[in-house]
Amino acid sequence: MASPVYKKQIHLKADNEQETADVGLQSFVDISRDSIQILKVNKAFKAIELFSYSFPYSLDNGVWTAQTKEFIESAEFQDALGDSIKHFSVSDSSVTLIPSSLYSESTIKENFEFVFGRIEELNLRQYQFKNSEIIGIHALPKELSNAIGEGYSSSFLTWVDELIGNSQRTSAHLILEATQFALVVFRDNKLAFSNWFSYGKPDDVLYFLMATLESLNILHSDIQLVLGGTVNKGDETFQTISRFISKTSFQKAPKNLTYSYSFSQLPEHRFPYLFATACA
Repeated sequence: MASPVYKKQIHLKADNEQETADVGLQSFVDISRDSIQILKVNKAFKAIELFSYSFPYSLDNGVWTAQTKEFIESAEFQDALGDSIKHFSVSDSSVTLIPSSLYSESTIKENFEFVFGRIEELNLRQYQFKNSEIIGIHALPKELSNAIGEGYSSSFLTWVDELIGNSQRTSAHLILEATQFALVVFRDNKLAFSNWFSYGKPDDVLYFLMATLESLNILHSDIQLVLGGTVNKGDETFQTISRFISKTSFQKAPKNLTYSYSFSQLPEHRFPYLFATACA
C-alpha cells in the first residue's frame, strides 16, 4: 500500500479530553495548495485543538484535487473531525475583487476570465463583502468543489473583509506561504490594492512590495507593515524587508476567541486565513 502524500506537521491539543467531546463542537477546515488546517472550536468560542497537514505544492488543479481528496477521504481526517460540525474554506490566489457598482452576476465568468484567462472545469462563487461595497469572486476545480460540498468559502476574501473593517490609515498586510504571498494595502482607511505574487527568494518579496508601494505613490517610510504566514522575526525574509520598512509588526490572534494552553506554542500570525474564517 502506497504511503499517503500528506504529513501531519502540527497538533495542538485541548486542555482536557472533556472539551473535545463537547456538544456543539465546530471544525473549521482551511485548504490551500500545499496544506490543510483544522481548527476545533467549542460552544464557549474557545479554540481547543488545531491540526496542520502538508502535502507537495502544485499549481496543477488535477494534482491539487487528487491530493486534497486523498486526505479528506482518509480515516485520519475523519478521526480529527469526530462528530463536530464542519465548515470548509479555501485559501487560494484564484480570486478577484470587483466594485459592487461594476458587478453583474451575468458577467461573473467574463470578469474572472479578464484576470485569469479562459477557465475550464472551475466552479465560480461570489462573496459579498460586509465592510465594503465590493464583490469577491473565487474559483475552485469542480471535482474538488464536489468533494468538499457546496458550503465552502474563500478564507482569503473573508480575511480581507475583516481587515477592511479594522483598517489603519496607511498600512500593508503581507501573508507569506511556501511559494506565494498575498499583499493587501490600505490608504485613507480604504482598500487600495489586493494581489498575490509568486516568489523564489526573499529579495523577490521585497521587490514586489516596494514596486506596489511605488505604483500607489506611498512612501515606504509611511507604511505600517503587518506580516503573517510562514515569515518569522529574524529569518531572512523578515531581515530583508525590515531593512527598508521600519514599522513592521506581526498579525495578532483574534481577540474574540480564547485558546487552549497548547496554542501558546503557535505563533499568533501563522494561520491568519483559518482564524479569520472561524471568527467571521
